[in-house]
Amino acid sequence: MNYVGRAHYWNNDVALYDIFKTPIEYSEIKLIPATLNDHPIIQNMGRFYVYDMSEYLGKEEGWEMPADGLYECIDFKKYWEDKNSFPFIVRYKNEIVGFVIVDKKGSAAEIDFNMAQFFILRKFKDKGIGRYVAQECFKKFPGSWEVMVIPGNEGAYRFWRATIKNYTNDNFTEYTRDIVHFNNSRKNIFKFDSRIGL
Repeated sequence: MNYVGRAHYWNNDVALYDIFKTPIEYSEIKLIPATLNDHPIIQNMGRFYVYDMSEYLGKEEGWEMPADGLYECIDFKKYWEDKNSFPFIVRYKNEIVGFVIVDKKGSAAEIDFNMAQFFILRKFKDKGIGRYVAQECFKKFPGSWEVMVIPGNEGAYRFWRATIKNYTNDNFTEYTRDIVHFNNSRKNIFKFDSRIGL
């Protein structure tokens, strides 16, 4: 946003700004398979991942700011130890943008793929990068999908609902279920077949 001057509007003197968003070059977004050597990078971004979620979940028990001022995240190393997990680093023009982890742990046996973890750094949000990356994952792993959202995480809910609705042309189901392999925690779930968008 750049200041361009002043004008008179409805008997008021107002500032004028030129708002310019740099367009994203989607061909420059790369979804790169992450090796175990990338684990520390993804783990470091995990703190920001939890921080971003705290905007919506911060009033919930267990989401308080830690006394040392450093948010903690689960240890992502487990995804490299599971042959049915697929971690990726996301880059835009060689800068790290975030990470994605796809696995095969849906809420039911018929689910082929689940979006286990998905994080785009704040400075890259609201530019279409997250939507593009999600759709690339859906294409890369064709089949029956679930995307689970923690109840109360309104930002993630809105993002996934809009992204999946657009990708599937409104051909998805939505439900809430307690997930056994997540300590019976409740999740809002979007279910769809990613082959629809191919």
